[in-house]
Amino acid sequence: MDSSGRLKKYLHFLKVDVKLVCIALVHLVVCPYTKVEESFNVQAIHDIIYHSFNINQYDHLEFPGVVPRTFIAPLFVATLSFPLVFIGHILGISKLIGLYCVRMTIGYSVLVSLEAFKSSAQKHFGEGVTTWFTFIIGTQFHFMFYLSRPLPNIFALIIVLWSYKFWFEQKHENFIATSAGAIIIFRGELAILLGLFLLSDLVKQRITIERAIRMAVPCGVVSLAATVIIDSIFWKRLLWPEGEVLWFNIVENKSSEWGTSPFFWYFYSALPRALGASLLLVLFSVYFDRRAIEFLLPPIGFVLIYSFLGHKELRFIIYVIPLLDLAAAMGCHRLWENRLKGNFQMILAVSAVGHLLANSILSLFLLSVSSTNYPGGFALAKLHSLEHSPKNRSVHMDVFSAQTGISRFSQLNPHWEYNKSENLDVASLQRFEYLLVEGRSKYSTTLKPFIETHEIFAIEEAFNQVHFSYSSFPPLKVRLKPSIFILKNLHRNVPIFKKNRRRKTLENKLKRNEMPDKNERKVKDSLRKRSSQGDNSAKINLKKESLKDQVTRKADLYIESDETENFDTDVFSDLNDEFLNDYVLDSYEVEHEGNPVHYLIHDSLEDIGEWLGNDSDENL
Repeated sequence: MDSSGRLKKYLHFLKVDVKLVCIALVHLVVCPYTKVEESFNVQAIHDIIYHSFNINQYDHLEFPGVVPRTFIAPLFVATLSFPLVFIGHILGISKLIGLYCVRMTIGYSVLVSLEAFKSSAQKHFGEGVTTWFTFIIGTQFHFMFYLSRPLPNIFALIIVLWSYKFWFEQKHENFIATSAGAIIIFRGELAILLGLFLLSDLVKQRITIERAIRMAVPCGVVSLAATVIIDSIFWKRLLWPEGEVLWFNIVENKSSEWGTSPFFWYFYSALPRALGASLLLVLFSVYFDRRAIEFLLPPIGFVLIYSFLGHKELRFIIYVIPLLDLAAAMGCHRLWENRLKGNFQMILAVSAVGHLLANSILSLFLLSVSSTNYPGGFALAKLHSLEHSPKNRSVHMDVFSAQTGISRFSQLNPHWEYNKSENLDVASLQRFEYLLVEGRSKYSTTLKPFIETHEIFAIEEAFNQVHFSYSSFPPLKVRLKPSIFILKNLHRNVPIFKKNRRRKTLENKLKRNEMPDKNERKVKDSLRKRSSQGDNSAKINLKKESLKDQVTRKADLYIESDETENFDTDVFSDLNDEFLNDYVLDSYEVEHEGNPVHYLIHDSLEDIGEWLGNDSDENL
């Protein structure tokens, strides 16, 4: 093959489906920030790009995480995305663009691998099946949401998709080589999934045990040597990262400390959410097209065996989604091809198309919910938009903020000090000009130590619950709650001897926050007018607002005076009304006898007080 032919073949493998690219970009733009499970990789990619060989400046040396991770994937992504990041830096574009470039690089790499998988599937099942496959996987939420995220599972997915391609094409050398890299470097549990594929070939005598061992041993040695050499340099100690992860998860079983789920959780929760309405098509395909059984048995067996591990997350089994979607695509294609054979067949074919619409609606809803789960990233962005000063500023981000969207890519101002150190005492925290502090209300105990030194500068809300109402459109709405408070230091512009004035300033600020704005006054005036006309709904809402105002005013007095001993009896003593048992008012958190107490007025619950941290509730 001449050079031009090789170039065309190479470019052919780099092409991706434009539809999937657009969908992936929507997910990226709506949810650009990363969470704690992505923290190591995104920080490592940032440090490789911006600090190069100065490893002492790398984030992982100060915040190593629970288990070490490999630097091979961050090196790969940083190398590919560096030109785009460098151009953005030359043009003076925000540093946050670097995060977009990094995630676009990861997403593109996944889509290239997915295209290779599709090309192999097309040879076996036809173009019609792969067309359906594209629409199915594009309308599902979780695969498109995760594919651009810097997770170890996604880096492994890039290689696993190539392994699937080589297995379909019965290229055993390539299959074993890619499997070895995915297992030894990225995710050890893939030995179950890819091992079951190899076992099926051994059972059907497509490959002998001797030949498999001859190919597997050198591939395993090369992969192990690569990760040990490279990662030992970056971690400054001899180690095999994935080996330590396996020891932590399997031998010590410490992953269960992050929560456990029932054995069949993947089957009744994770997979139905990941596949959406396509799950029914998978079952249809198994019944009507026996070809699907061969490539479905290994992923189902993998999920079943992996279910013995108590700690479960959907991303742990994301590798099986393309195979299940391929089976669903085979079912859709069969229904569509038979649409002209009768009215019932036509209904089934229309249902196959309609399920894509159902998946799309579910994806849009889940994307809107997910966009509210990164309050840390949005809080820091809000601070940057409100504080334009190029002068030196100091910002401390608490653990919750750092885990919900903040990375070094989002630390935009080179003159600012960004600190996420844990376990700092109150005196150390009070010196920062800005604090990002988790809190559910301005009365949260986490804010109380800063009442004399800081004021509330801004509030970032996050997901609270999904509310359903027959009378509104759309009937499902996402309700938010305060999540992160941005506090501004009062000492910066006020002389230190004016302590009482600072206290008064904060009290006035709190009172101003409780003053109703023009819209609130209009709402209350409207409620009063409708109530006078006999509108029962307006009467209920007006009473609710009145009770809320009473509780808020008394809460203000107690919180600001630190007299919380009789808070429970005094605030609610004159509010003994059965109305409190039926409607949500608000929530307050105070400290009572050394314990944090969260006062709630519940919806359809009898009690309106609950002790946080205790096993039993305390009725007022």
